[in-house]
Amino acid sequence: MASCAQSERSPSSNISGQTSSEDVQTQSPKLPTGPRPTSGLLLVPGDRIVWLGDSITAAHTYGRYVETFFLLRRPDLNLTFINAGIGGHSALNGLNRLDQDVLSQRPSVVVVNFGMNDAAYPAGSPHAAFIQNIDAIIQRLRQGGVQRIIWVEPTPAHTAGVPAQSKLVDRQRQLERLVSEMRNHPVRSDVIKVQWHDQMKLALNSAASRPDFKLIPDRIHPSAAGHAIMAVEFLRQIGADLEPAVIESTLRNSSLETEFRLAGADTKKVQKIRSTMDRSGGASVDISTALPPVPMLYSADQTKLLGNQSLEALRGLTWRIKGLEQNARYAIQIDGFNIGRYTGAELAKGVDIMPSDVNRKTLSVAAKRELEACTLKDQYVFLNDFECLFDMLYQKDQLRMLMRPDRVRDLPDFGTIRLSTYTNFTNNWIDSSSRAITERALQIRKTPHTLSVIPAR
Repeated sequence: MASCAQSERSPSSNISGQTSSEDVQTQSPKLPTGPRPTSGLLLVPGDRIVWLGDSITAAHTYGRYVETFFLLRRPDLNLTFINAGIGGHSALNGLNRLDQDVLSQRPSVVVVNFGMNDAAYPAGSPHAAFIQNIDAIIQRLRQGGVQRIIWVEPTPAHTAGVPAQSKLVDRQRQLERLVSEMRNHPVRSDVIKVQWHDQMKLALNSAASRPDFKLIPDRIHPSAAGHAIMAVEFLRQIGADLEPAVIESTLRNSSLETEFRLAGADTKKVQKIRSTMDRSGGASVDISTALPPVPMLYSADQTKLLGNQSLEALRGLTWRIKGLEQNARYAIQIDGFNIGRYTGAELAKGVDIMPSDVNRKTLSVAAKRELEACTLKDQYVFLNDFECLFDMLYQKDQLRMLMRPDRVRDLPDFGTIRLSTYTNFTNNWIDSSSRAITERALQIRKTPHTLSVIPAR
């Protein structure tokens, strides 16, 4: 069976933030009330989302990408994410632990991701009754008060170069059957289906020309790049705003007039800023409130290789400047660091000012433990912002794994602690950590990020 795979991005394992005794209170969170949206973003402010699945979910990677996206672009939503994935589990296993691992978290939204292990069971096994088990999960979640259920497809097995009679090829055939059954299975309006099986297969084909690049290294568990595709497809299909980050500027006389879309609740709103040119003929603009790029993968080359347009668009940050001398050259800087030199004609068309590829040394375990990316100020500033939040979420997830309720589940009622008390305690501790991360995200949005255009001498 599939087993838990660790994230490739985050090797640290310490708790983020500080928690005081006032933070740990046994009170239920206020869940959203009222009708759920039927178009646009299908999540609402205050949602508590539980990821239920097998080892691919337990890797905490695609879920962490999704959470980081919302922290960067929509921290105002105040979403809480809780991972309830366990390696080797089928939908039947998930059904059997709904009360203790899912409903005890008081979720308003549950993401259900099974199939990889279900496909390995022989016909006639209770674990092989995939649709029946999923239906039972959905019904039980409804009874437990869950407002929205997001049912995602299993990812494919990587069968290239594997003998046709192998068990892996047979598993992939079974996965294809499960995907087909899932797509044809009728559901009510409170269930959203997310389809990413085909997108993963397309990415496998796109990456086939690079044998050194492994999308599914062990043929079952996606790499960080594979999880990035899963995350962006999940976001796209639940209605998240995946518009690329674009800064539009026009040089008129002695001022630079800039506009961009804002991060936050009203992402359609356009901010307009006028900056005065300095004596050198250059001008600067603070884009800290602008819709930011979300670089799920460091490497632009690897991102492009995967062939997923949404993933590629999210990573970039385009600056388009009109009104410059077409043949003159200009230096572009962000927070004082040089990005490159471009002609006025190139800038009028727009240039991607995110690094084309990243040769920065990977942060050490100690640096991640100390959240060093949160204070780095270099030309990879938006990568730093992403890394900071991603590592904070990793630490929160590690805390969550250490505090799983099954550690005290078998304690008798007269034990030193009751399960309900322990669950309330851990839930509030996790919620406190989540609030600290959201505050950090809001702080990042307030930190100046200054773009400058300077005539090259």
